[in-house]
Amino acid sequence: MLVLLLMTSGCATFRPDVPRVPSHAIADGETTTLGRVFAVQATEHQGRSGFQVIASGHSAFVARAALADAAERSLDLQYYSVDDDLTPDLLLLRVVAAAERGVRVRILLDDIHEQTRLFARRAMAAHPGIQVRLFNPFYFGDTSKLVRLGELSVDGNRLNRRMHNKLWVTDNALAIVGSRNLGDAYFGAHESVNFHDVDLLAAGPIVSDLSHAFDEYWNSESAVPFEALTVRPDVAEAESMRQRLRARTASCDSAPSCHWRVDGGLLDALRSASVTLSWAGATLVYDQPDWEKSGVSSSSEHGSIYDHPGGSYTQDELLIMSPYYIPTEESIRHVGVMTARGVRVVVLTNSLASTDSVAAHAGYATRRAALLREGVELYESRPEPNAPRPPARRWQSTTASSLHAKIIVQDRVRAIVGSSNQDPRSRGHNTEAWIVLESAELAADLAQLFEEGADLQDSFKVEMNEMRGAQSLEWATEENGKIVRYDVEPMTGLRLRLWRDIIGATIPEHML
Repeated sequence: MLVLLLMTSGCATFRPDVPRVPSHAIADGETTTLGRVFAVQATEHQGRSGFQVIASGHSAFVARAALADAAERSLDLQYYSVDDDLTPDLLLLRVVAAAERGVRVRILLDDIHEQTRLFARRAMAAHPGIQVRLFNPFYFGDTSKLVRLGELSVDGNRLNRRMHNKLWVTDNALAIVGSRNLGDAYFGAHESVNFHDVDLLAAGPIVSDLSHAFDEYWNSESAVPFEALTVRPDVAEAESMRQRLRARTASCDSAPSCHWRVDGGLLDALRSASVTLSWAGATLVYDQPDWEKSGVSSSSEHGSIYDHPGGSYTQDELLIMSPYYIPTEESIRHVGVMTARGVRVVVLTNSLASTDSVAAHAGYATRRAALLREGVELYESRPEPNAPRPPARRWQSTTASSLHAKIIVQDRVRAIVGSSNQDPRSRGHNTEAWIVLESAELAADLAQLFEEGADLQDSFKVEMNEMRGAQSLEWATEENGKIVRYDVEPMTGLRLRLWRDIIGATIPEHML
């Protein structure tokens, strides 16, 4: 790989002399339509911020489209991953339209996935005023997987540090923050596999905090202007890319997301401030963009950033939803202390059948028996719908699905929503951001979402099988109205289970 990298390095276009002009969130967002109407609401709630939980992919897409359409002064987008899909391109058209209205657009993307660069180049080609920066970029290979792997093999210490944050801010007045990336699977629009995810629509003082965090990342040493890594498209290429973008989004009538574009009800509601929000005390916590984490956890481990020592802040119940759940030995001891005090600790994560990361599941699988012995209730998400769901269920799916939301609910009075997983990568390598909500109303709403995901029609409950030995597990789920039990991981084959075990034995745990 090193030889390959050296052979191809002549094609590199990295130019460190490209100037990084600092910029910041607009200071007078209240002069915009959204700023004015939500500033009036915020003054009525004494420093609290307003939130609405966004769970369905359709609602998440419509909310972002509405915030793009409502923008008058600025749009700031910060994402870990953007897939080469229809939904990001549909949203990009709204962003381009905003730029054409004179809105300043800043897009900050992590560079771990090569397809993100395709979106970055389309954005830069679609409008000359759109600014794009890549966080901690690869210097070689552009979109070549092979060359990127070579660079990773020789510069892993740097390239393992990734920006996992997800944020969309309009006019420094409204924001969408949570765990959802940009791609068909994150909006429930993929034809075969989709993610169950969650965002928060946010207004009030927390938006200024989010904008400040974005500025810190945007102006950091790690955020490199895209022009330093590639040649800006010339006039002919830019026009060709714009035509392909318009053609792709104009001939998509068979895709559900194509029809979501005409959903203008939320835009009207935002401009009139008639959107229902829950107002709560809220704290934004985020990693600094240029600091090494040095193994110090930045995650909202155990349910609350205030929960040490021994889970003393949790009185009755702790709900943890994380797609990748790999607790440390200290974490397991911690929840054991909590359950010994009578605290109910419940974890919902992916099953082997539903996970999109077999490596992460390998780390989790070795801890299940220890967690169960400490009194933790374990639920694993089913990958496929088992029966028709009531319309009130917010996580509906007609395709295979994987859990991607990161939610923690503590005593149904405090909740945490953000980008951070409960795994070594989030603890030690990724930058993360999350919001601590002091609200019984929002905590109850998120707890209800948790309960929907843990319903045995949609999950497997993992239990000890005492008859078969101390390490033997079984999985209970509901099928056709009856509880069914499995003594091997359901909906998986021997090959997948063997591959999971091989990965778990070979990949260093801190990389999971």
